[in-house]
Amino acid sequence: MQFNSHIFLLLFLPLAVVGVHLLRRAGRPYRQVCLFLAAMSVWFYLAGSSAGILLLGASIFFNYRMGRALQAAPSRAKLVLGVGANLALLGVLKYTNFVLGALFGASYTPVSFLVPLGLSFFTFQQIAYLCDCRKGAGGDYSPLEYALYVLFFPTILSGPIAFHNEIIPQLRAAQPGPDWDVLARGLTRVSFGLAKKVLVADVLGSAVSAGFGLAGTLSSPAALLTMLGYTLQLYFDFSGYCDIASGCALMLGVELPVNFNAPYRACSVTEFWKRWHMTLTRFFTRYLYIPLGGSRKGLQRTCLNVMLVFLLSGLWHGANWTFLLWGGLHGAAMVLERVRRERGRHPLPRPLGWALTFLFVNVAWVFFRADSISQACALLGDLFAGGLAAPTPTLTGCYLTAEVKVINQLIGLDSIRLGNLAAILLTGGALALSTLPRKTVLGRTGEDFRPTVPALLVTAFLLFWSALSFSGVGSFLYFTF
Repeated sequence: MQFNSHIFLLLFLPLAVVGVHLLRRAGRPYRQVCLFLAAMSVWFYLAGSSAGILLLGASIFFNYRMGRALQAAPSRAKLVLGVGANLALLGVLKYTNFVLGALFGASYTPVSFLVPLGLSFFTFQQIAYLCDCRKGAGGDYSPLEYALYVLFFPTILSGPIAFHNEIIPQLRAAQPGPDWDVLARGLTRVSFGLAKKVLVADVLGSAVSAGFGLAGTLSSPAALLTMLGYTLQLYFDFSGYCDIASGCALMLGVELPVNFNAPYRACSVTEFWKRWHMTLTRFFTRYLYIPLGGSRKGLQRTCLNVMLVFLLSGLWHGANWTFLLWGGLHGAAMVLERVRRERGRHPLPRPLGWALTFLFVNVAWVFFRADSISQACALLGDLFAGGLAAPTPTLTGCYLTAEVKVINQLIGLDSIRLGNLAAILLTGGALALSTLPRKTVLGRTGEDFRPTVPALLVTAFLLFWSALSFSGVGSFLYFTF
């Protein structure tokens, strides 16, 4: 089931929230609340894909039993077996096509239709659980609690990657009746997330698809518009998803970890990864980088560990050479910054650091988005040698949404000028919003939030506008990862 669908917004979410709070208010046992939420989460998952539900169920059963075994008698062999089984499932289902294609050609597609939605996310969550069990920090959970943790519908498909000790204790401690201020804060987050996805990311996405399809024939302004468009599309799409997920969880009594903190304000690649997909960074740091030795074994080993983490991060995102190259670029940039710090070099002035970091991130995203390395190179070639002609109407016409056409009835521009103006305004506005501090505008849904009439009106307006625009919207980008 998609967050950006009428059935989710008008039926599923109200039913889930009302049902949970009615059960709690009636004093029903905690087990019944968990059972209801687990059933709703299964419905949510099945509405998106039924192909992987049996594999998901088997994975939950295996990891719960393995976790209990590790708690009873911790051993390295059991942990290797448990983690290895999870990685084997992930590898076979997600990377078989890539490996066979690299070895024998691109015609092998034997398992792609079996890949469960959210495979990368729930695999990492369960690996973290097994590692914690070996350390004696796995928690004393019932099978139902553990299943609900993995299935929890706000996070099952695209995260954020929340750990067991962040979800289950909050479910246990939930108050018997609804907190109306918290419900209002959660609904406001949902409205902001939907607006990011439907009103910004999807409009940018149609133009980005057109631009990448024309790679190799674009002018420099068109290539720049395409590259910047994807940088913004990815941010508004994924951070929008996380806002919706966080808002839904909050209305159920669970505060999810923050996944974005104004990443495009970063003045170094190191800072960028402290602000972008923060729960993935946290997972790799805690369960890969530190066990490999972290920064405790000298500069050379540290750089090797950093590069390995980012190469694996690239592969985690997708089975394609483009993702591996994207991870390698970020790893190389992180290594360079680490070497500079170790040698006592002063950091760059913040304006220069921001400009270089933002340029680097944009260029790296081109490889992340492209279907092939050759397509990415073609687009970058257009960027630097495509000439100064205005973007083609095929590209700018994607910005002519129904709202833009209605407004144009007042100003009366021709379609070409209107498309150019809409592209500039949406791209510029999205860039400005993406570089604001998290606490301003779209981020004002923290613990200091208080429901007011203006906030209610803004929330209702965004929900209504987004719902009207649901037709033709695309799935969230991170569903494919």
